[in-house]
Amino acid sequence: MDSLPVSSAPVPAVIERARTFTRPALEQAVSRLHPDLARVCGYYFGWCDAEGTPTHGRGSRSLQACMVMLAAEASGEDPQVALPGAVAVELLHNFTLLHDDIIDGDTIRRGRPAAWVTFGTGTSLLAADALWAAALSALIEVPGTAGRAAARALNTSMGVIINAVAGEAVFDRTPAAEIDVDAYLAICETKGGELLGTAATIGTLLAGGPADQARSLREAARHAGAAWQATNDLENIWGNVALVGKPGFQDLRQRKHTLPVIAALQSEHPSSRALRGLLDRKELDKADLTLAADLIEEAGGRAFTERVAHDRLSRALDTLAVMSLPDTVHQNLATLLDFTVTRRPRTPSGKE
Repeated sequence: MDSLPVSSAPVPAVIERARTFTRPALEQAVSRLHPDLARVCGYYFGWCDAEGTPTHGRGSRSLQACMVMLAAEASGEDPQVALPGAVAVELLHNFTLLHDDIIDGDTIRRGRPAAWVTFGTGTSLLAADALWAAALSALIEVPGTAGRAAARALNTSMGVIINAVAGEAVFDRTPAAEIDVDAYLAICETKGGELLGTAATIGTLLAGGPADQARSLREAARHAGAAWQATNDLENIWGNVALVGKPGFQDLRQRKHTLPVIAALQSEHPSSRALRGLLDRKELDKADLTLAADLIEEAGGRAFTERVAHDRLSRALDTLAVMSLPDTVHQNLATLLDFTVTRRPRTPSGKE
């Protein structure tokens, strides 16, 4: 596997299939919202511009929806039975992103102005909360006990994610030298993998699949989520701005304690001291940010984070490898987990 962060690549067919599978029902769910909120959500999903004119903007990759669909297929069912779950997790995913943009002060999302910049903070918060309500409704409306169990799983997942975000905020107020790396990785696993793992649980529940299958898929998803968060930390420093969809050095500019920064500041390399002094400045211009990125790399922060990402992705794929699944389903799940982290297509041999 090549060095992370990731490069541009076409979306694998299995993920594109999930996006096509989910979109009509997703659009229907959004259309039930107040028109002003539906326009904000349509803009965020990339379906329209700020005035509501249909467009083909960069939207969600539908990774969570794909996991729901594949969990249903792993259970031997047509994914149609799990469609409400696919819709629910995509709605919830974008709920979290709308909030994240406001909390982090990110002005760009998916290559264009964030919703709160375009429509205002209050309207964007209302739109996000409307997505959360719509996500629960999508599952509550499923008849029988499966829908209620899936709704409970979604609600529990939301609580876990909120607690993780609160924990991350604590890290940003804590000196980097005092942050426990394992504790940070636990936050990464939750932020990156909780919803993907819940998608596996929901897809299995709606398809009537076995609980042990859901647990294994959830474990694999959480490892992949930790790998993705580590990769995302790398992207936000060294990634291609056009591909990331956010301004360069955003995390450094905001003095966020991401994994490369934590690892670099806790190293004994001489560049660590220089980095600490640089980040203590009140203002950082572009040259300062570029120098900070170089110092992080010299101090070993980039290499350490890449090792974490590779290790967690390997653990995700190893967890999947021992599951008893049809070959096609197994291959599709491996493609999903691999693409979640690397954003590169996976060949049948497992190589990129």
